[in-house]
Amino acid sequence: MRHDEISLTLLLVRYWWPFWLFKDASDGDLFARSAAYQHNREKRIYLPGYLAKWVFICVLALVLTSYFETLAVELRVFSDFFTALAAGWAVVFSLGVCVLLKTGYVYLYLSGHDY
Repeated sequence: MRHDEISLTLLLVRYWWPFWLFKDASDGDLFARSAAYQHNREKRIYLPGYLAKWVFICVLALVLTSYFETLAVELRVFSDFFTALAAGWAVVFSLGVCVLLKTGYVYLYLSGHDY
């Protein structure tokens, strides 16, 4: 598939979601699993870039959570609205931390296991 044929949605998924790069190393015979695992080890070099992107997302979400929480306390008029925004960004932060932990684990696992 050429780059000019990729939809914007697929491009965004590939930019932010690191797990599209990898193959299932638990399916097939021994040679297929070994080839998939070797493929995954070769693709692990891209994971630090994805980690940096997700750290940025988490920091941004945490800053926005704090900002909207402060607005909810200071402004009495739209308190519920800003509380909901703060809660939404807190959920984004929580999901981002999960992606960071999973990506970090995969990177360390693929870097340490050579078989």
